[in-house]
Amino acid sequence: MGPEIKKIGELAYAVIGPEGATNFGIVKGHGGSAILIDADIRRIDEVEEALKLTGCTEVRYLVNTHEHFDHTSANYYFEKKGIPIVASEGCVRAMEEEGEKDFARMMAPEAALRVRFPDLRMTLPQVIFRDSTTLTLPGVTLRLTYCAERGHSHSKGDTTLFLEEEETLLAGDLLYTENHPVAFFGNIPNWLVTLKSLLQSHFSRVVPGHGPAVEGENKGKEYFKKLYDYLEDFYGQVSEAKAGRKSPDEVAKHMLSGVYAALGKTRMVKRNIDQFLTGRWYL
Repeated sequence: MGPEIKKIGELAYAVIGPEGATNFGIVKGHGGSAILIDADIRRIDEVEEALKLTGCTEVRYLVNTHEHFDHTSANYYFEKKGIPIVASEGCVRAMEEEGEKDFARMMAPEAALRVRFPDLRMTLPQVIFRDSTTLTLPGVTLRLTYCAERGHSHSKGDTTLFLEEEETLLAGDLLYTENHPVAFFGNIPNWLVTLKSLLQSHFSRVVPGHGPAVEGENKGKEYFKKLYDYLEDFYGQVSEAKAGRKSPDEVAKHMLSGVYAALGKTRMVKRNIDQFLTGRWYL
């Protein structure tokens, strides 16, 4: 079974991850040139097939929207092909500080990948920007903006991409649609500030880091607002649990019911709660 490719416009595609797994973006310029947004080494065959099916004959850049393994673990694969990897200073700093440990943890169960790529290792981006930068291809202008409020929202490297020709926003993991978010690496108060800013932005369509792409600015902003409300609610719920006024089970029941009952990736609820109460959490 091949990748699920969503045609976003004349220039952009999204490789939609199954069951809420990571989305990858492809922006295609004239003549088959392309910018790839995020790539997971565990799904590298899917990425390569998507590039082939969309007629992309030359990847000019790979962009990391942030530092997490499912977005950066294929850096080494593309670096070996001589493709420049682009990311924010925040992303690179986070990879330098925490990336090796995270890479080893995520690769521990991937014995087959170690056989296939025996020299696979965490690989840092080489093209680094602070606040914003622009990448161009023939017929393509892609504006990258660092969006981690005070250095940490969903992650420390959060970057959005805006395809000017088609007003398409690629939001990375700052946006989840139809799925429970991975919140436990984030600073939720800062993430809420970033979402407020994105609610004021203009776009015609949006591609989230996980979940279905959304057509139309009003519909896209509905999803930004849904995630804002979700995170605000979740933060209040786990703060109550942290203070001993609610049990973890009560919080989980709340986050799996009502307006959240239809969301996918339900396993994330318990993980988010457990990490807040017992693990690393950014306040």
